[in-house]
Amino acid sequence: MKKKLLLSAFAFSALGAMAQIADNSVAPDFTATDLNGNSQHLYDYLDQGYTVFIDVSATWCGPCWSYHNSGALEGLYDQYGPGTTEDKVMVFMVEGDASTSIADLNGPGPNSQGDWVTGTPYPILDNAGIADAYQITYFPTIFKVCPNRIVTEIGQKTTAQLWAGVGSCQSAVSSNDATLLPPMGSATACAGDQVELPIRLQNVGTSPLTNATIEARLGGNVLGSTQWTGNLSTYGIEDVTVTSFAPTANGTVTFEITSTDDNATNNTSTLPVVASTAVAPGTEVTLTVQTDNYGSETNWKLYNPDGTIFAQRGAAYANGASQPPHIYNWSLQDLDCYRFEITDAYGDGMCCSYGQGFYKITVNGNIVVQGASFAAVETKLFSTNAVLSVPSNSLDRSLNIYPNPTTGLVNLEYTLDNGSAMQVDVLDVVGKTVMHSTMASGSGVQREVVDLGSLANGTYVLKLNTGNTQATRTITLNK
Repeated sequence: MKKKLLLSAFAFSALGAMAQIADNSVAPDFTATDLNGNSQHLYDYLDQGYTVFIDVSATWCGPCWSYHNSGALEGLYDQYGPGTTEDKVMVFMVEGDASTSIADLNGPGPNSQGDWVTGTPYPILDNAGIADAYQITYFPTIFKVCPNRIVTEIGQKTTAQLWAGVGSCQSAVSSNDATLLPPMGSATACAGDQVELPIRLQNVGTSPLTNATIEARLGGNVLGSTQWTGNLSTYGIEDVTVTSFAPTANGTVTFEITSTDDNATNNTSTLPVVASTAVAPGTEVTLTVQTDNYGSETNWKLYNPDGTIFAQRGAAYANGASQPPHIYNWSLQDLDCYRFEITDAYGDGMCCSYGQGFYKITVNGNIVVQGASFAAVETKLFSTNAVLSVPSNSLDRSLNIYPNPTTGLVNLEYTLDNGSAMQVDVLDVVGKTVMHSTMASGSGVQREVVDLGSLANGTYVLKLNTGNTQATRTITLNK
């Protein structure tokens, strides 16, 4: 196993490379027989309104044994489980290692920390298939599954903390109750390109959900709305694309159900929007990947504008220090938006505890996107523009804007090889041009001033265009 020296510090035992089920996913259902011969069906408990806590452990795992003996889950079950006054919680222990046995659960032994069974009031399931279904990456992994089927990993919490988490769960109480679930990612696009805005609509009412009006907003701007119709049974989920727009800067879109239902407190959700302003000054692109000491964990893909894979890692990279960099050269289409996605199976990126790994995409030595320190996944977008690769085009290379953030006045400093009329456009976060001007610029170093004082505070995109050359910068106005 990787990085054993950190196990005690982080209080878990790591498994092989795999991607754990994402928070806010729909929990995989299971039916399993416990050690007492009773059949346990997850969704049966959820349908009864229970919030279910699942402790996925292994008998040999020291941190698992410590948490088991803390009594946190035992206290939760005894105080709030079936038959109690509250009667709102169910708890399972899942022995998730296929190589262990019932004897190991009854321990102690060479493959067990002790007796896991005696004194444990809640059911124990010796079932590695459940661990596989939840794609765990370490022991113990503690999950909370709400009545509406949504699962999150919650970590090793106290009884009081576990109980407090029950309050955030949604369950079917009212007849007409639609909700918007948290997104599973972000909306990403190259700045100025259209991106769809999807949201997950769920019925948490006791009656079928047949219609809902959903609106999308960015700040005070309404981006669009949609009238959804269909037929969702209780806890049914459907992905709904509300609208699309062309972001020019990063932001957060707020979705809201504007139609009337029985519970307005769960009618909003937010979606991060990532608008990349990275531009490759040409179409001949080089990717350099320098792995850390655990290169086998690193994977990457480059996606075409239509979402298909343009290129991806072939054979797994070797482990070990002092690995040579891996270099790939591609010819891309001009004026297109590409998405580069790199993953680390262990979830600790490529730098810096176990080697100085990194990645970078360059054109003629100019860095377009790069990275090293991330968790499990990092996504970078960039567009291609062959015009910017012309040696005589010095605008984008030389453009400097200051101060940024600004209180109103923005200084522009740039170099032109030839005199030209300069078109200056200022775009807001939804891509609308809010200011336009034309400047007569000569050759050589140019200095101009743009006054944004008439605009509202926020993030804007400044676009300069001579017809043959162009440059884009993001600027923040804070008066």
